[in-house]
Amino acid sequence: MGREWSNEMLKRFLAVAIAGFLLQSGIPPCGLGAGASRPASKVKLRGYITARIDAQTVAILDDHIHFNTDGHITLHESGGDRTINSGDLAPGMLIEAEGVWTGRHQFASEKISVDAGFLEKEIHDSAYLQEEPAEAAKIAGGELAELKADGEWLLLGTRTKREWAAPPAIVEASVTGAPPSGPQPPDTPLAGGLAGHRLSYTGVRGPDGKITAARIELGPPAPADAYKMPHGIQVAPAKDPQTGIDIIEFRRGKKVDGRMKLFPVPEVQKYVSRLGDSLLPAGAKGTTKALEFRFFVVEDASINAEALPDGTVIVDTALLATVENEAQLAFVLSHEISHVLQAHSWREVHETRPQRIGLLIAGLAAGYFIGDLGIFLADLGMASVVNGHQRELENQADRLGLQNIIEHGYDPRSAPNFMKIIVEHYGNRSTSKIWSNHDSSVLRGSFLTVQMMKQYPDRHFDGKRVSSEAFDAMREAMGPVKVE
Repeated sequence: MGREWSNEMLKRFLAVAIAGFLLQSGIPPCGLGAGASRPASKVKLRGYITARIDAQTVAILDDHIHFNTDGHITLHESGGDRTINSGDLAPGMLIEAEGVWTGRHQFASEKISVDAGFLEKEIHDSAYLQEEPAEAAKIAGGELAELKADGEWLLLGTRTKREWAAPPAIVEASVTGAPPSGPQPPDTPLAGGLAGHRLSYTGVRGPDGKITAARIELGPPAPADAYKMPHGIQVAPAKDPQTGIDIIEFRRGKKVDGRMKLFPVPEVQKYVSRLGDSLLPAGAKGTTKALEFRFFVVEDASINAEALPDGTVIVDTALLATVENEAQLAFVLSHEISHVLQAHSWREVHETRPQRIGLLIAGLAAGYFIGDLGIFLADLGMASVVNGHQRELENQADRLGLQNIIEHGYDPRSAPNFMKIIVEHYGNRSTSKIWSNHDSSVLRGSFLTVQMMKQYPDRHFDGKRVSSEAFDAMREAMGPVKVE
């Protein structure tokens, strides 16, 4: 009797353990016997449609969303909501599906909401030029031209309204690469060309993925303050006075507000720095304040990277252990570089949240080792650096990061593949980190997939660079590290 009771208890223990594992994995615990299963909780899945599978199924990356053809699909527009047919769902639409997970990557949707913003034919946006325009003279002269900007390709025709108000000397410098002669306005980028200037544009995307521009406007570059750390903070490499280990310090004058230990393997630090430097676009030298991009690897179990306004990029060891190849790492670094060159931290404060400035620095303990970089940066008023910028700014950094690795000969398909890795690693669990946030990774991975579909519909990237011997050597030198 005692042995039979033990076996029954063992069966129940195994059933509960398996059910817990399946629930953590986002898979309903079906087939575990009476009383062992529970109704799946309703959740929401948000992302860009990356494929139409059949009449009742669309895909967001690897997730298949199933729905009834007569189900409730609402289109949100500025003039109000209206119901659309299931046949109207197409790749590129941003949707939010509400329902339950029925299996691995299988989602049964009861209702779907479609964001009308992504259905608008006319595109309005702005960005700081990260490259010198290849056809600056044609653009200034009103001729037919193409312009690479904001991670997009703009087509300029005779009907394009142009406010290309750069002085002739700067346009000439952009074309020739030589510094302009004579005195220049105070907001002129340091390199003297057009890289760094703000471009605003309006247009319509064509079937070839390019945007026919109705209007372009060349504006001033970001002010020098856009690249400064808040509260006069400076980031500097140093050695810990007690242990002698290599660190970086967050300083205000002679006061040290925080320290971080650098990963103690020189080969890893050098590889990441060399790769980061090789990816810097012309805009890195075209800012109104001299930037020194520096790439530091810190020992951290979070899959993350952070870019600070002054050009400091912090890379966690867990991220290096998670990326599968150099192309994925090149995309991550290009994304972070774009956050700096697009002045996203400054823009969020001055354009999207004008009254929201963190002033909690007075409460920091001087000189302590930073346990959670997110909390530390939040105390400096830079929570978005770790938690993620607003969606339109993240999309912009992704577009520019994608275009940058294409320009450097990498296979861009590695970028959405990396997002799939993050989704698989974290499942349905969300955290405060942008790289480890499931929802953000689904959104970003599906956005990148759609961006490639739109912008490069006929391009094939077979044969493009994916990895390198230097990447393999870095991974071997790094050894095993903790990944959470």
